[in-house]
Amino acid sequence: MSKMKTNKLRIFLFAFALLLPVELSAQDFTGWRRPNDKELRNSYSWRREDPNLYLTAKADFDGDGKEDEAFLLINVNENKIGLFVQLSSYPEKKIQLDEIQNRAWLDVMGVTVVKPGNYKTACGKGYWACEKDEPPALNLKLAAIDYFKEGSANSFFVWDVKKKKFNRIWMSD
Repeated sequence: MSKMKTNKLRIFLFAFALLLPVELSAQDFTGWRRPNDKELRNSYSWRREDPNLYLTAKADFDGDGKEDEAFLLINVNENKIGLFVQLSSYPEKKIQLDEIQNRAWLDVMGVTVVKPGNYKTACGKGYWACEKDEPPALNLKLAAIDYFKEGSANSFFVWDVKKKKFNRIWMSD
């Protein structure tokens, strides 16, 4: 095969590979993968409002100036879904933020980016009394992860710079 045909074939295969669903390597998330179209068919009506189908949120969550990624995955061996985050500043550390023991919740769960700004929390809105470590309002300096049940409850995962971990703050019930 000529060099020109070989290069065209490589370009075609590369472009085709970009269209395939992205699978995370087994060593990174053993037993977990991104949902496929068949698994999303019951939730496509509301997911199509977001270019990432509310399955992925990308922003600088930890303030290092590099883009991080939060995403919903399903477990291939068990009936569950999970919320994970990969921080670019800790590439060897994948963080699981939540796990739901029923894969059917994929139809209603989503993730998106919360921009820096001021937000009232669930307790600050009067849903319940604020606990000792539960703020009535957030003044986000960094982007955060909005993890939500479509049309219902949501919480923010906010990076704690000092403790180097995410805190979950309920925004609605």
